[in-house]
Amino acid sequence: MKVRTTIEIDDELLARARRALGNPTTRATVEEALRRLADASDREEAARAARQIDYFQRLRTHGDLEVLSAEEMWS
Repeated sequence: MKVRTTIEIDDELLARARRALGNPTTRATVEEALRRLADASDREEAARAARQIDYFQRLRTHGDLEVLSAEEMWS
């Protein structure tokens, strides 16, 4: 789905982004910048989830996760 949006963009910042990304148009520059940001966020979220899984796997060797997750444990 495409949406037409009118926004004010700093001309100098846009020119820098256009040069950095090698895009000839404002639209291509903005779309690529948004795509890169979204992709980086997705990778960061996946890495965080992997670290959490690793942490809980290591925690398993130090405690009983069923006991720690039981409601009675925290009441």
